[in-house]
Amino acid sequence: MALSILCWDHPRCVNPVRAAAAAWERQHGTRITVTARPLAAFNDQPISDIARAADLLFIDHPMVGSVAQEAALIPLDRLLDASVVEALRADSIGGSHDSYCWDGSQWAIAVDAACQVAVVDDSRLDDRDVPRGWDDVLTLARGVPGSVALPLYPSDAILSLLSISADLRSTDEMWAEEAVDVLVELVQLVDPRSFQLNPPGLLDLMSSTSADVPVYAPLLFGYTNYQRPDVRGRRLRFCQPPSAGERPSAVLGGAGLAVSGSSEHADEAAAFAAWMAGADVQQTVVLGNDGQPASRSVWLDPAADEVVGGFFSGTRATIESSYLRPRFPWWPAYQEAAGLRLAEALRRGDKAATIHADLIHALDKARDKEHT
Repeated sequence: MALSILCWDHPRCVNPVRAAAAAWERQHGTRITVTARPLAAFNDQPISDIARAADLLFIDHPMVGSVAQEAALIPLDRLLDASVVEALRADSIGGSHDSYCWDGSQWAIAVDAACQVAVVDDSRLDDRDVPRGWDDVLTLARGVPGSVALPLYPSDAILSLLSISADLRSTDEMWAEEAVDVLVELVQLVDPRSFQLNPPGLLDLMSSTSADVPVYAPLLFGYTNYQRPDVRGRRLRFCQPPSAGERPSAVLGGAGLAVSGSSEHADEAAAFAAWMAGADVQQTVVLGNDGQPASRSVWLDPAADEVVGGFFSGTRATIESSYLRPRFPWWPAYQEAAGLRLAEALRRGDKAATIHADLIHALDKARDKEHT
C-alpha cells in the first residue's frame, strides 16, 4: 500500500509532512509520497481541481462549503471514531478544528494553525514605537518612509481588508467603509515592493541583511520559522496586530488535512491525518521540523514556546479571538475575484468610496448568483 499527500510549497508544510511520512512508514510500512503546490493555489484553487492528485490534501477552511456540494472529499467523521475527532477538537487552538466543519461534517483536521498578526524587527524599531492602533500605523509609515510594509498580493490584500473590517466595523456589513479608508491611505505609504509580495516573500525581505527593508508589517499570516532562535538573517517577532479594542479580530488561517474522495485507501489516509494532528506528533514531529502546530497543548507548553522564540505566547491571544472567514460555497470564487479587483484598484489609486462600492456590488452579485 502507498499513500500520497499534496502540500503547499513552504518548509512550514513540506518539512513536517515529510518527517511525519517517514515516521509513519517506519511504524506501519506504508510508503507516503509528498508533493507540493504553490501557496497561491492553496489560497484560490478549487478542491475539485486537485481531488485526484493525492490521497491527502492540505486545504484552506473557506473551501469546505464548496467541497460539501461537490463530494470532492470524504468527511472524516465517516472514517474516524467520534471519540478521536472530539479529542482533536478539544486540543485544537482557537477555531482551527471547527473551521473545517460544515453542514454537520468534518471535512479536514487541523494540523497547522495560523492567523493574521503583526511582525516587527526589534533590532530596528523600539517597542515603544510598535503601533497599537491603526492611527499609530499611519503615523509610523508617514514619519519613516519605507518602514512599513503589507503583503498586497491579491489574496493577502483582500484578507487584510477583511481583518481590518472585522476589527473596525460597527455593523454586520462585511466591508467596513472606515476599513477601506485605512487600507487606501496605508497603501500610499507602504514600501512599494508590497504589491509583489505574499507573507513568506515579505518575511524573507524583512529578515534579510539588506539595509533598505521594512521594520514593521501590521497584518500578515505568522510563521514561526522567522522567530525561531536559529533563524538565518534577522530574527523577527510576531505580535498582536493593531486594533481599535483590546483584542483584534484578525483573519484565521492555517491548513487542514483532508481525505480525497478518489482515494483508494481512505481509512489509512484518515488514520494518518488523525495521527499527525495528535498532540504527541504535533509536539515531536511537527514542531521539531519547522511546522506550526494546531495543538493547543503545544501552544501552551513553555518548552515548545521556547523552540519558536516566544511565537506562541506572543500570538496566542490573537488566534484565540481570530475571525472565521465565510465558508459558503460562493465565497472562494468571490474572494479570488475580489482580491484581484482590490489589488488593481489599490495600484491605480482609486478612491476608498469607489473601492467600497465595488466590493459591496460584487458581494451582492455573488450572493444572488448562489441563490438563483
